[in-house]
Amino acid sequence: MFPTVADVLALPALRAGTPTVRAGRSALLNRVRWVHVSEQRQPAGTLSGGELILSIGAAVADPATDHLEYLTALRDAGAVGLVIELGQHLRSLPETLVQAARALRFPLVELRAAVRFVEVTEVVHAWILNEQYAHMQFSQRVTETFRTLMVDSAGVSTVVGEAAALLELPVVLEDLGHRALAFAGDVAEDLLRDWTVRSRQALPAGPAEPSGPEGWFSAAVGPRVERWGRLVVPRRAADAERVRLVLTQAAEAIAVLVRIDASSPGIELEAQGGLLADILGASEASESALRVRARALGLPTGGPFAVLVVVAPAAAGEGDREALEVVASAVRHTRRPALVGPLRPGRIAVVVSCASLDDEPDVVCALAPGLPADRVRAVAASDPAAAFADLPDALHHALQTADVADASPDPAARAVWRPRHLGVRGLVWRLRDDRRLLSYVEEQLGPLLRLPEARRNELLKTLRAYVETDGVVTAFASRIGTSRPAAYARLRRLSELLDRDLDDPPTRLSVYLALLVLDQGSTGRDAALAPGR
Repeated sequence: MFPTVADVLALPALRAGTPTVRAGRSALLNRVRWVHVSEQRQPAGTLSGGELILSIGAAVADPATDHLEYLTALRDAGAVGLVIELGQHLRSLPETLVQAARALRFPLVELRAAVRFVEVTEVVHAWILNEQYAHMQFSQRVTETFRTLMVDSAGVSTVVGEAAALLELPVVLEDLGHRALAFAGDVAEDLLRDWTVRSRQALPAGPAEPSGPEGWFSAAVGPRVERWGRLVVPRRAADAERVRLVLTQAAEAIAVLVRIDASSPGIELEAQGGLLADILGASEASESALRVRARALGLPTGGPFAVLVVVAPAAAGEGDREALEVVASAVRHTRRPALVGPLRPGRIAVVVSCASLDDEPDVVCALAPGLPADRVRAVAASDPAAAFADLPDALHHALQTADVADASPDPAARAVWRPRHLGVRGLVWRLRDDRRLLSYVEEQLGPLLRLPEARRNELLKTLRAYVETDGVVTAFASRIGTSRPAAYARLRRLSELLDRDLDDPPTRLSVYLALLVLDQGSTGRDAALAPGR
């Protein structure tokens, strides 16, 4: 960072001349790119911008010099200030010169004692050269950092984090709707407070130009004809050039990474999914930060909310991405503020803002039935969350309901699964890791479970069909596609294998409960044991 006029005046080599600022004090923070000794009345051809002029006053003392024209020429040529040593040509600065400098708000400084100009130029030029070298090194570091991130296909959040680390300032990525998609460098409560309002006050400007009441810096993200967001440093920064360098390269890296990652669900959905996952695991202490993040993503936090979890047809990969796109599209069509995102492989969370608690069933009914069966395996919803603080529990209940529905024989049996629909399956799910329940499964089904896989799966299918038809042999025979005598024969073999009387209703209930536990996959056996897999 180049020194300012004030920095140069504070150097010992100039302090020896007891400098006094006579005009232009408000411009003392202008950057000095060079120190130039000049006595010319017409300096236009000798300056390139950013020079601080040192003079013994020869040009000013010349009767032919128009002081206003002289200072105007210096300013227009890019000079950032004029320092005049009194004594050799001037005993004091002419009042016309001082008034002209004040009118132009141009820094004018008088030195009341002699100084060695050569020493001043040596010190300042060494400072400037060191700064230029440091800037070159920083520029190389920035370029290498973002090039490496692009080669490594890093996530967008990683790019934002690196930008914040390089600048030692907070950085936020937002979309065109002023929703904060990623942030780094400060805690959410401070950084994202009233984000959308503050962001709209900071109109886009050049990446080296501050805008808005807080002096934000920003760089557009995306191709010139398809801008989709901007990268923001939401506070004043001392070194605008460094900010420009980092923001422009980080924005370019983000645009490239988003363009080449076709499998990504999109930055918006990733941001919402990250927030939903954090809400699910939230503590009371983190609620205020989560509220700020939610508002920054466009979700009102007053409540109430409809809370759903959608089960993707595949455990991970392409099925998840397609299901997420379908769910996100359906939510957008509701035209309600919402969050949509993956909680974990195969599970997509949805939180929709409702007008009232009575509005929640309408929201769920408008959303769930329209989801295509080939993209969505099941839809679960918790009871409505009355307030933002209720969202962690509501998400937990919806996720649990989705897991149980997914493990049921027919996940699509209901358009929407609610906790009350789970019945004994919900109880079994909550107790699925209890060692006593696992022992119970072995006690009830052990002889069958010890068979080779193909035979085991065949008999499990037969046993399920029998208990699910409540022991009615005619219905049982129809379910397995055989005659009544053949059905009786199969039932007899099952009874002998298990050493149980399957005609006995309590026995059938015991076996059915063991099968429900087995459906949850709790015994650690092959997942193929569960139906619908």
